[in-house]
Amino acid sequence: MDDRVSFDLTGKQALITGGRRGIGLAIARALRDHGAEVIITGIREGGQTEQGFPFRHMDLGDYESIKTLAADFDGLDVLVNNAGTLVREEGEYDPPIFDRIVDTNLNGTYRVCHAFFPHLKARRGCIVNLVSVAAFVASPLCPAYGAAKAGTVELTRTLARRWGREGIRVNAIAPGWIRTDMNTTIQQDAKAVTRIADTSALGRWGLPHEIAGAAVYLASSASSYATGGCVVIDGGSMA
Repeated sequence: MDDRVSFDLTGKQALITGGRRGIGLAIARALRDHGAEVIITGIREGGQTEQGFPFRHMDLGDYESIKTLAADFDGLDVLVNNAGTLVREEGEYDPPIFDRIVDTNLNGTYRVCHAFFPHLKARRGCIVNLVSVAAFVASPLCPAYGAAKAGTVELTRTLARRWGREGIRVNAIAPGWIRTDMNTTIQQDAKAVTRIADTSALGRWGLPHEIAGAAVYLASSASSYATGGCVVIDGGSMA
């Protein structure tokens, strides 16, 4: 058995959902930098390439859309479920919106995992689910998002147990406050920016590339005995 620690992803194929921007794009770049062949997806139609990566349309709410994409693969080494959405300003307390947010973030993640299971099994691949610290602390302004992310943490554990004997590892990453387009409105409020930064032990927000290193680790053989876990990257906020 080779006991050398390696982050090399040469020859591996990775799919990143929601990879056009923010954390997804940072992960796509990091995996590519370590040798992986990376494909990204998005809900909006685009060109054959986006941000320098092969691009495919995929709607997490449409299982047929997901299966259509999966049919083009004969194997997959790394699946990163990054795509998701939320509604702030207490909009998620409206039941139809609550349903939609949970469906996209939790059910959508499972749909992708299910559709690509045969391809991951064929190559003894791995899954990395992007969740949030909202999975562990109350989220009064976005209850559906927090509930969906908490559910995804449990889904991660369950799939890790169920699919481990198939050679598939399943882990999650829980970012804290990261400067992305998803929270642009909050970043325009100087007081809110300062208040959030003050909750961090490091006294600042995180940046997308600071999440990507954990994804490289979880995608590589360096984490070959890691499954069913969740890496929290929040600058010490939960501490």
